[in-house]
Amino acid sequence: MKKYRLNKGFITQKVGSKTTVFSGEDSILYTFNNTASFIFNGLKLGWEKSKIIQGLVEKYGVKRTTAASDIEDFIKQLKTKKILS
Repeated sequence: MKKYRLNKGFITQKVGSKTTVFSGEDSILYTFNNTASFIFNGLKLGWEKSKIIQGLVEKYGVKRTTAASDIEDFIKQLKTKKILS
């Protein structure tokens, strides 16, 4: 299982059910919806993808294949924005 880590220069904060990530270097604020927050927090906690997938299936009633695809897409976006490595 690959572990992801938050890159330096980013500050995260939970606001209600949403998560915000602030890039100190670029002065950009990202706000994640409930689903993205769930995935992001799972990644930060070092959960295996299978645990995050199962959580999405149970919490949001999506198919496992949809959840797995959403996680991969979200991780790619986080890497593109250099939030995760």
